[in-house]
Amino acid sequence: MEQEFKWDADPALQERVLHWALAREAACAKLVEMDARYFDTPDGQLAAERAALRLRREGSESVCCLKLRGADASNGLHAHEEYECGASCVAEGLSSLPEHGAPIDLCTRLRTLPLTETCRVTFSRYALLLRTGGAEAELALDYGQMSAGGKSAPLCEIELERKGGSEEWFLALGQALAQEFSLKPQPLSKLARARAL
Repeated sequence: MEQEFKWDADPALQERVLHWALAREAACAKLVEMDARYFDTPDGQLAAERAALRLRREGSESVCCLKLRGADASNGLHAHEEYECGASCVAEGLSSLPEHGAPIDLCTRLRTLPLTETCRVTFSRYALLLRTGGAEAELALDYGQMSAGGKSAPLCEIELERKGGSEEWFLALGQALAQEFSLKPQPLSKLARARAL
């Protein structure tokens, strides 16, 4: 189960949050170029099931991801099932995802259906790892563009994803960050916003 906070931002706000994180001795800072393509059937079966199928280039790597949505976001906190594996194409990913915990029946069914690219999100991600004791969270500053159906819109957001350890610490960290910078929760995923273009 993936847990992450998602907030709207602008470049100036991202810069302030970056300085806040660096002051906390954030580790493993890295800049990664992302190119995410989302797929669905022509009649939108995945959207109807609140699921998402993504193939994303992350720097030099290509990763296939299947997300099964949980409850709607509350105060910017998103929680959903997420399965991913290295793959060069969606077909390869759907064959391998069950080995990483994804539902076999869903992956098998999707392999028999016509899948088309519905939207794309290309962005730069500056990511930092925040740690305390045995708990970890990744702070991501994303800036780029969403596109679908010949339309496009800018993307600028801040994410905080739980990577391990205490859920209580993670929730407290997210609340402290939101209060410190008066962050505005973003209730919609990148996919949902791109689909709405």
